[in-house]
Amino acid sequence: MRRLFCLAFLLTSSGASAEGWTCSAPGLVSGSYDGGSSAYIHLNGFPSGGTYPVQKNGKRATGTTKNGTKFTCSQK
Repeated sequence: MRRLFCLAFLLTSSGASAEGWTCSAPGLVSGSYDGGSSAYIHLNGFPSGGTYPVQKNGKRATGTTKNGTKFTCSQK
């Protein structure tokens, strides 16, 4: 239950975050990025998310999901 509350809190902010990174995308349900070569993105209308490659440039990482939705993860 506590985990669900924490997830709900993150989703009410301007994106979802993991370890100092915040991800955003149209219809984002949840997202996480740890500074590596891929990010986990879950969008509205899909039962689950997926892991997608990113192009990292400093404190910003960008990518595109399987359905063509662009996402950005930024480091705080």
